[in-house]
Amino acid sequence: MAVERRSVIAAMACFAGLFHSMSAAYADQSGQEVNADGSGSSCVISGDAIVVKDTPIFSEAVGGNPVAKFSGAKAPLKATRFPSDSSTGRVLINTGAGFRVEGFTDPRALKAFGIRDLPVSGSLWISASAPLTIVGSAPGKVQVEHPAMAGLSRPIRAWAPCDAITFTQGSAPIYEVPKNARGYVARQGALDIYASAGGDVAHTLSISGEGNGLLLWGTTLRAGFVHVTMRSSIFIDGWVKTSEVRALPRGELMDQLAPPTQVQLPPALALKEYLSVMRAPKPLSLYYGRGEANPTMGMVEQDAEIYVLETVVGWATVLPKSLHVLPVSDRAFWVKATELGIGAKPDGGGP
Repeated sequence: MAVERRSVIAAMACFAGLFHSMSAAYADQSGQEVNADGSGSSCVISGDAIVVKDTPIFSEAVGGNPVAKFSGAKAPLKATRFPSDSSTGRVLINTGAGFRVEGFTDPRALKAFGIRDLPVSGSLWISASAPLTIVGSAPGKVQVEHPAMAGLSRPIRAWAPCDAITFTQGSAPIYEVPKNARGYVARQGALDIYASAGGDVAHTLSISGEGNGLLLWGTTLRAGFVHVTMRSSIFIDGWVKTSEVRALPRGELMDQLAPPTQVQLPPALALKEYLSVMRAPKPLSLYYGRGEANPTMGMVEQDAEIYVLETVVGWATVLPKSLHVLPVSDRAFWVKATELGIGAKPDGGGP
C-alpha cells in the first residue's frame, strides 16, 4: 500500500519526550486532572496496537486540533488517563518505534486484548487474547467490551485492572474437552448460567443461531442441572438447566458452530517516493511547521529509522519507517536538515 509523499501535521503543544511527563500535560491550570473520574495516570496500557485507519490524534483532551493520524499499520504506543466514558472522552497516547508523537485520541479506536482471562461473573470469563474495546474506566481499571462474535449475539462487558490489558495480541488459551463429556446446545437464544446446581443465575448468555452458536461440554448431571464448560472467545464453567439445553448424540459434529476468533492484522505499508532512508544520527525535534518559530510536537529518537521526503532551505520533512503515524491535512513532520547531516543552515522558516 502506497502512502502519498506529501503528508502533513497540524498544531500541537510542546511534546514531552518522556512518557511520565504526560501526567502534567493532562491537568488544567488549577492543577486538577481533566479526567479525574477516569483511570488516572497510574493506569498505563501499552503494546503494538491495531488502530482504526485515519483515527486522528488531537492536541487537546477536549476540542483542539487534529495533529496527526494513525495510518492503519500496527502502531507501538502507550496510553494513559482513560476517560470514564469512552464515548465522550479521549485518552492520552504516546506513539513508539522511535518516532514519538503525543496527543489525545478516541480510546475505542485502539484494539485491546486481555493478558489473562477476565471475569465477567463467577461462571463466565472473556478469554485471554480475545479482542476488546475499552469503553470506560475508573481509578486503576478499565471497562472492556467483547463484541458479538464467535457464537455471541450480544457484546459482553467486564472490568479489569489496567495491568491485565495490552494492545499486543497474544496466543489464545488451550482448551481440552473433558474426558467422557457430552455436547450440549441451548434450545433458544438466551441461556442462564448458574454458579451451582440449583443456585443463583450468574449470567444470562445471548447466543447466536437460536442457541446453536455455542457448543457446551457437559460432564456431571445433578438435580435437573448439568455442569458445562467451553472455551472460544469466552470461557464458561458453570451449570445450566437440562430443560434449557439439548444433548447431542455422542460423536455428532456441529458444522454450524462459529469458527475460532480471529483478528485481521493490518497490512504493511510502504512508501513509493522519498529521498532516502536513514537512522536519526541524534534525537531530533519534530516541528509543526518549517522554522523554529513553530512549536515542537514530538521527537525522533536517536537511531530511529526514518524516511526523508524532501529538503527545503535547511529543513526536511520526514516520516517514520514503519509509517504507523502520519501527518494530517496539508502539514508535514519537519526537522532541521543540518541535524540529519544534510542541507545548509536553516533559514527563518515558513508555514
